[in-house]
Amino acid sequence: MSASAILEKMHIRGGNALADGAVKKRFRKKELYGMTRRIWSLCRFLLIFGLGFVILYPLLQILSKVFMPVDQYRDLSIIWIPKSLTLDNIKNAITYVKFDESLVNSMILCLSCAAIQIVVCSLTGYGFGRFRFPFREPLFLMVILTIIVPTQIIFLPSFVQYRFFDFFGISKLLGLITGKNYTEYAVNLIDTRWSFWLPSFFGVGLRSGIFIYLFRQCFRGIPKELEEAAKIDGCGSITTYVRIMLPNAKSSILTVFLFSIVWHWNEYTLTRTFFPQKHQPLAIQLRLAIDSMMSDLATRNDLAFQMGVTYAAVLLFILPVLIIYIFTQRWFVEGVESSGIKG
Repeated sequence: MSASAILEKMHIRGGNALADGAVKKRFRKKELYGMTRRIWSLCRFLLIFGLGFVILYPLLQILSKVFMPVDQYRDLSIIWIPKSLTLDNIKNAITYVKFDESLVNSMILCLSCAAIQIVVCSLTGYGFGRFRFPFREPLFLMVILTIIVPTQIIFLPSFVQYRFFDFFGISKLLGLITGKNYTEYAVNLIDTRWSFWLPSFFGVGLRSGIFIYLFRQCFRGIPKELEEAAKIDGCGSITTYVRIMLPNAKSSILTVFLFSIVWHWNEYTLTRTFFPQKHQPLAIQLRLAIDSMMSDLATRNDLAFQMGVTYAAVLLFILPVLIIYIFTQRWFVEGVESSGIKG
């Protein structure tokens, strides 16, 4: 065999060895990458499962205790699954909480305020998002301030304002004419739903600043070509808002609707202040029922009965909102994403 043939054979063997080494190295990297992904997937699953359990644990405990007979609360062998089921806790809770009346009051308040806020906040957000006018930025800064300032700071001045409400200064004018205190002519809006409707009408209702911001972000993300095409077709600003803007903001409308219902449903401080006697929603009745039950049954030392009714009352309180969210969660998430990303 010649020298050139021997060198060529050695070159081929060396090239194959280098190729095999590169393939093995690439295979090891791929295997290490796959193992890293599996470990990260496992860690992510454990993290999400742990957070989900922490969030769902109170709800699971409520469901376990609501349908458990009271005498089984003292049975140490029962932790989650009761030996028998009962509806006595729910029946007692309905009686204590006045569920029918308070549920109607809550639904009227939440749905009416949500509808008003959708109309007012969408119009305001449309103005901030699509028009240029003097002092637009300072006015929008004031809207942001309504988000930052806690509601508890202004509810006392609001109570005085609604207790002695003066329509356009008419009461003060009558007081000057007759020489009496204007409070004699003022209108008392406490224990009426107008104490919630009026702020919603003027864009300063419960969390209205957030809703205006969401609509502004949504309308800013709509292409200008749609608005220009509507103007060419002869549509004015209001027609464009009704026919073009609102149909493209359905997910944001649903998001604002759900947020408004949930926040009005859970509100306790303002409702307790503005509804001390009449039209009391479910949140107030729940608190009053629990306090009354604790005081009435303290002498009997019937802690198990108190716990059963309390768990059932809490379930009745969160159940309507939970049902609404279960059926609308997909559109709710889409509305939050579109409102937060676009623009």
